[in-house]
Amino acid sequence: MNIPAAVLDLVLPPTCAACGAPSGDGLCSECGSALAGLALADLGAEALGPGIDAIGAYAYDGVIRRAILSMKVGGRHATARPLGRLLRYELGLPEPVAAPWTVTWVPSTRRKRRQRGAEIPRLLAGQGAVGLLRRPRQGPDQTELHVEQRRHAPRGAFIATAHVPSRVLLIDDVRTTGATALAAATALRDGGAEQVMVATLAVA
Repeated sequence: MNIPAAVLDLVLPPTCAACGAPSGDGLCSECGSALAGLALADLGAEALGPGIDAIGAYAYDGVIRRAILSMKVGGRHATARPLGRLLRYELGLPEPVAAPWTVTWVPSTRRKRRQRGAEIPRLLAGQGAVGLLRRPRQGPDQTELHVEQRRHAPRGAFIATAHVPSRVLLIDDVRTTGATALAAATALRDGGAEQVMVATLAVA
């Protein structure tokens, strides 16, 4: 019988999401130390379009890759809280994020939410985040497309759900081609945002 990792976390001592060693808060001290000094920060910065910038905290490799997969595939949803705090810390953001920024996330497809049992970007965004986007249709999942197809994410893949504040911090887990981030950020711009900063835990 396969018992979800989230259930095991309730009855067994918590373990590191990256290496499996005993840990009280997502990552053990050794894996946490391994991340020190590895943040991309300004190296991951990229302008995706007018009023849309993107930045990532880490390269999608090693410890951070294993930790992300443990959330997305292994069901370790509780890991998202410390990783979300780590993301904000590495990007030099206050905790919690406050005005003038409003925090939101890139919504997952219904299928991904069912598969994972949670919406990982929403968990990373933290409790103060506000839902500003929705997916109006279920097109092909970005992870199932070739790189060249992903570069041309259709406008309209996301729709702003309400009036959007002027400055928005858009959270996601991994940025690969930037197509999904651009589509989501464009919807926020169409909804009234003057500046969108796409912040991802990792950049592939």
